Amino acid sequence: MKLTRRKFIKLLGTTSLTALTATPAFSQNDEANLDEIRVAYPPTMAALPLAKGSQPNFFLEEQEVKPFEKQNIKIKLIPSKGSSDAARLVSGGRADCSITGLTSSLYAIHGTGNLKITSTAFDPNKTGRHFGLVTSSLYEIPSVTDLIENWLDSSSRKSIVLSLRRDDHYATDQLIKASGFSSNDSLYYIDQEDLISRMTGLLNGNYISAVLPEPLLTLSLENPQFEGYQANLITDYKNVDIPPFVFVFREKLLKDNPELVRRFYQGWMDSLEETNNSNNFQLLGLTTKIISQTLPSLRGVIENTEFTEDFANLFEVPTFTPPEELDRKIYNSTLEWAIEKKYLTKKIPYEEVFEGSSAIFADAAR
Repeated sequence: MKLTRRKFIKLLGTTSLTALTATPAFSQNDEANLDEIRVAYPPTMAALPLAKGSQPNFFLEEQEVKPFEKQNIKIKLIPSKGSSDAARLVSGGRADCSITGLTSSLYAIHGTGNLKITSTAFDPNKTGRHFGLVTSSLYEIPSVTDLIENWLDSSSRKSIVLSLRRDDHYATDQLIKASGFSSNDSLYYIDQEDLISRMTGLLNGNYISAVLPEPLLTLSLENPQFEGYQANLITDYKNVDIPPFVFVFREKLLKDNPELVRRFYQGWMDSLEETNNSNNFQLLGLTTKIISQTLPSLRGVIENTEFTEDFANLFEVPTFTPPEELDRKIYNSTLEWAIEKKYLTKKIPYEEVFEGSSAIFADAAR
């Protein structure tokens, strides 16, 4: 029996969204007296505090003011299919800010130069397991070495499925090098940015291996409804420096209204606190909301699926840390990798990419 895309979503165990949101747009406030910031986000757990901070709190008797509204900010959320799409929305002028991967931000800055990184948004190296390299349960592959030496070839079936040119590609290249091999894109990898298709393809045996982020990683390994389909974890990248997700802002906004950016960060800090004080049941439901907004074709199925606390407790939701300056070491390593791969044609000085504000980090340290 094939695990179809629709059946996969029904087996996720996700919650009825009406318990978490009042409208399909995260209950956004339309008060005209608030300053609006358009924020693009990808379908990853890095966006959880953003979604949390834009939501009314339905778990209290009295609804509290949302963290960003406390700063007189209205957040207009713009879903994107991935990190590269989120960065392009800012460089193209359709968003003021986005959460995106480091490599995606470099391509956007190299292409237009009209946006800057202001800080990290989510550091996978400080929050526990973020993604893992998994193999289909149809095969018995115990290690990265065995996968490379005995299984990979140029066919799509026997390749590692990931997002080429992105942070998971960079991290997997570092993983392979640390195992004593030279990376070989045409032999080792196949590109697939649709995370749902990536996971269902793996569990159905269409692919031998894939890189999956949380929460899809835990779903593939532990969901009891996937009996006979579960994946096997080879590595969780714990010995690899993974590039952080970053905030990028339109350069014009940074120059014209630094006070608005500072207030955005204060709202973000309050959202981090609320997120870290929430339980798995609340946050996994919100993660489902993020997926349904970024992949609209799945919304109807997700909204009609039951979600339980036992299912939510399968997951290890990360503790979100405050924004930090972009580390020069990981920046230089990522940049050199992109140039070596010919994804970028020239080096971009750190000072042309990162524009942190002392006011931002002063707020973040509180």
